[in-house]
Amino acid sequence: MMVYIMGRHNRTSQKVGKTIKIWFGVIMQSKLPTEYIVPEEFKNDLGKLTNALSDFYTSARIARMENILLKRSRQVLTVFENTHHGHNISAILRTIDSFGFLDLFFLYSNRDMRFRSADTVDRGASQWLMPRALLSISQCASILKKSNYKIALVTLPDFSRTSENYLESIPSFSSQMFASDDFKNFVGQQKIALIFGSELHGVSPEWNQFADMYVSVNMYGFSESLNVSVCAAIILQSLRESLQSYQKNFFLNEIEKSLIFESWIAKNYASAYSYLAKRKPELIDWYEFIVAGKFFQPN
Repeated sequence: MMVYIMGRHNRTSQKVGKTIKIWFGVIMQSKLPTEYIVPEEFKNDLGKLTNALSDFYTSARIARMENILLKRSRQVLTVFENTHHGHNISAILRTIDSFGFLDLFFLYSNRDMRFRSADTVDRGASQWLMPRALLSISQCASILKKSNYKIALVTLPDFSRTSENYLESIPSFSSQMFASDDFKNFVGQQKIALIFGSELHGVSPEWNQFADMYVSVNMYGFSESLNVSVCAAIILQSLRESLQSYQKNFFLNEIEKSLIFESWIAKNYASAYSYLAKRKPELIDWYEFIVAGKFFQPN
């Protein structure tokens, strides 16, 4: 049985001048495909890597990670369809990190583009994020729908006039409208999944059957094209300000904070594996589970 841990009490551990918050609590079954989950065999291990490895970080480093963690959110999940250029992927990862979000999918619906960027996805800013690769639009859409996301297709501002695939029944919002009552009432407390297409082909027409809305960035020049990472930055910045202002559950819950902090501690100490193998071999399986981000397995 796959479970996630929900707790009622925080336990604080004092270690060499550092204060490390660890979450302990009861166990409940996960029901949503995008929940962060912990297998039952690891239910007592959450927090142990933090205790074992935190001495290898300065107090300032720990404080910075804790401060950034408090600003992280899972209210927006980004999906990038058939994005494979290394420089684009690196910029996308930095953009998502900069605006405080965590989850993203690289969707390779085009067989020719699958796994071209596998090495790039696992480097750099991705150590602070939760990237995943998917292979079909239907699989991706099913995950998002079951997890109660509003699916937003990112389009050109004149999409309604230029695309034969446009559906007038689907509402459209520019990034300038994210602060409006119309947008807030439409989204409510739901999470949002932003679907970005490739710069050449845009979002695949197949997405229309799953879309809840179109979103766009207003442009005023001759070129109606933005680099995908630039477009993502504009939209994410506007969404961040809007959703944070009125959604009740915008930030991470306690289990999410505990798992993300544990993963940051484990990933960012280069000698963690060798240290644990010598001193705490009983934690190796948990370490590998956490470093691989297996608590986030959308399906």
